[in-house]
Amino acid sequence: MPNIKKYTTCLCLLLFTLHFSLFFSYVFAEEISFNKQETLSFSVEMFGMKIGEQTMNTRLLPGSQTLQLISETRTSPFASKIYKLHNKIETHISIKDFLPIYIKNQIQEGKHIKNWNAELDQRNHLGTITIMGSGQEQADAADKKCYPLSIQPRTINIPALIYYLRTKELKLNNSLDFALLKEDDVEKITVKVENQKKIHVPYGSFDALKVVSSLGDVVIWFTNDRKQLPIKIECQTNAGWLKAELVKVR
Repeated sequence: MPNIKKYTTCLCLLLFTLHFSLFFSYVFAEEISFNKQETLSFSVEMFGMKIGEQTMNTRLLPGSQTLQLISETRTSPFASKIYKLHNKIETHISIKDFLPIYIKNQIQEGKHIKNWNAELDQRNHLGTITIMGSGQEQADAADKKCYPLSIQPRTINIPALIYYLRTKELKLNNSLDFALLKEDDVEKITVKVENQKKIHVPYGSFDALKVVSSLGDVVIWFTNDRKQLPIKIECQTNAGWLKAELVKVR
C-alpha cells in the first residue's frame, strides 16, 4: 500500500508539472507576438547620414518567467571620430505583465557617459536606483550612489515600451499611459497610435502604425500585422534625432 500511494503521488506531481508546463507555454504563446528568442538588427542614422547600427536581442532566461532584452546602439569607427555613441541597455521583463523588473544602462553619447542600474518592484511601486557615475561599471564603491525611488503604475523604459506594445493589439487612436524611467526621476507619458501608412525600410515595405509619445521625443512604427515588428524608431538624444530602420530579423 505505501508503494502504491508513493507511485500515485509521483504520478500526480508529474501530471501537474506537465499540465503547468503546457499551460505556461500556451499563455506565453498567446500573449506575445514575437519569439522567445529573436534578434532585430537596425541601421542607424543621425545628422542625415548613416552612422552605425542597433540590435535588440531577446531571450527567455532559463528556468524563469523573465524575458531578457538587450538593446545596443553604436556608431561606426568613422562616425565615432565625429560623435561617438555607444548605448547598451539590458532590461529584464516579467512575462506576467511585461513590465521591467531590472534595468542596466551603459550610456555614452559624445562626452556624456553615465552608467546606472534600477531594480523595480512594480506591484508595490518601489524601486532602487544605483548610479555608477561617469566611470566604468567597476567604479569604486565611493563613486556609486544608491537611493530608493517611488514608481508609478506601468513604469518602463524605451526598449521595454517597444516590447510591451508588441503584446497589445494596436489600433488607430488607441492610447496607453506609462511612467518613463529616467536616471533621476519618473515622468508620466501617454503613447498614442496616431497614423497608418506604407513604410519603406531596408527589411521591406509594410503597412505600418505610427505610435508617438506625448513628450514628442519618441516615434515608433510597427507593422500592422500579428508580429507588430518595430520597423522604424526615432528618438531624441543629447545631439539630436536618431533614426533606426529595421534591416534583418532572425
